[in-house]
Amino acid sequence: MKNYDYKSELLEDVFEVETSPLLPIYIVDFKVAAHFINGFYDIAEEVAQDDEQLLRKLIKAMWAYRLNRGPDMLDPFDFVAIVADDEKGDVGEEASVSGKGYWRHIEAHKLEMQEYKAGRAPKQDNFLLVQDIGYEYVKSKKSTFNFFSKEFFEADDIAGKIARMKRNASKRSRLAKRQVLLGTVDGDWQGIVSNDHKIFWCNTGPWLPRMRGSQEVVDYYLRKEGLKIKEARECYTVKVEVGDIGDGLLPGSPLRFFDLYEEDDAWHFSEKDTSKLSKILRSNRRSNRPDHLESARRFLLSYGMYLPELAATGDHDKRLFFSKAEKARKEKGNPELRGRNKTICMEVIEKEFEKCKELAVRDEDTKQKIKYEEQNLKDCGEDKLCKKAVRQAINAYKAIRDDIKQKLARFTTK
Repeated sequence: MKNYDYKSELLEDVFEVETSPLLPIYIVDFKVAAHFINGFYDIAEEVAQDDEQLLRKLIKAMWAYRLNRGPDMLDPFDFVAIVADDEKGDVGEEASVSGKGYWRHIEAHKLEMQEYKAGRAPKQDNFLLVQDIGYEYVKSKKSTFNFFSKEFFEADDIAGKIARMKRNASKRSRLAKRQVLLGTVDGDWQGIVSNDHKIFWCNTGPWLPRMRGSQEVVDYYLRKEGLKIKEARECYTVKVEVGDIGDGLLPGSPLRFFDLYEEDDAWHFSEKDTSKLSKILRSNRRSNRPDHLESARRFLLSYGMYLPELAATGDHDKRLFFSKAEKARKEKGNPELRGRNKTICMEVIEKEFEKCKELAVRDEDTKQKIKYEEQNLKDCGEDKLCKKAVRQAINAYKAIRDDIKQKLARFTTK
């Protein structure tokens, strides 16, 4: 992959897909894909007009198009797909209201934490229909897609397992040489991204950058959370501090509830599981079917349906994103900037930002020194010599501030 500036270029615009000698591995988050297709359900239902058979055909066509299209932020290419799915097991009503859940439900209950993923609304009938038709397509005997799930485990865990297998693979192995693309909107998967190991996050939602390597993940946590991490995997230790409201995990929850980078000590994949995944990861049998993609496209368009994909990002949206990202980078990455000085520095061009920031920090530091000396002045009481010395210090600091403010004012003039 060629060098590029992530502050002015999107990875999806410069990314080079490697299809020779080995096809990329594309991991599809099944539930995320189902939610995406469910977003088109109302339109499909309106088109079908009470024709249940036609409705099912439209949904199946959307699945065929969505899966065979691959990451829609890139031009179409051939790939080997693993469709990873959550699989609940019996955890008991003490651990989950429904009695069904994942290993994190069990462990949260043991630690007397609140219920894992508590408060989530039950799935609507239309989503369940979309999901079932997706299973029919992916699991059919003629399907070229590799489906994988494991009781008590989530798709996140499967993605983490594959990433570990890739990181630990011999440099000469087939797995080490091929790219792995993570198709999801789940931000937790960002922690297993690694440029060194050719593992990239492919956001199936509209949020830019839609494709993220290591530096995009690090930058994301700076811009969105104001957190300075050095590598993607550190996002999990950050989550221990801030928690995850969506999963019902409070700040201070154990690292194992977030961490996809390392395998859990108690809940892990068996040799049989590893062998099954390894067989898929060594395979170069193409999953995507161009004929299915084209027939699904024609069928959906013949009924006036939108294709289940996102349009390419326009130049205006890119410029807007880069502008906002730069501003967020400055603001979240420099919490020491405050008040009017912050406003001034946020508006200067990048090459002068550090100069402005240095002046602003000095100004704030001098301001605090003046406050300190003003308190000393009160403590002087009736001591005239003390008062004189303190006033001289205050005047000296005020002169420094005046000089700094004049220099800062030049930035506003520019």
